[in-house]
Amino acid sequence: MSLRISDAVVWQETGEGISLYHTETGDFRTLNETGSKIWLAVAGGGGAQPVASALSREFAGTDPALIKRIVADVHAFIGTMVDQGLFEESPA
Repeated sequence: MSLRISDAVVWQETGEGISLYHTETGDFRTLNETGSKIWLAVAGGGGAQPVASALSREFAGTDPALIKRIVADVHAFIGTMVDQGLFEESPA
């Protein structure tokens, strides 16, 4: 699956992370550092698995338990963003 940011989302980088506004729901939020890394990777054209793999390499090194946890957490975050209409999935 490929991911993209919904056209209904207006966002910008700030000193505190990524601030975003969903124009259809009125939802406003600011993502923390890790959420911002995921957001920017998706904005750059990253799919769920490549984003999860990149973050696990960056933060877990070669620790298999930590890699597994990071991959699961990234997929959970992306799933939440899809459920809330912030990311959209499409076939690769």
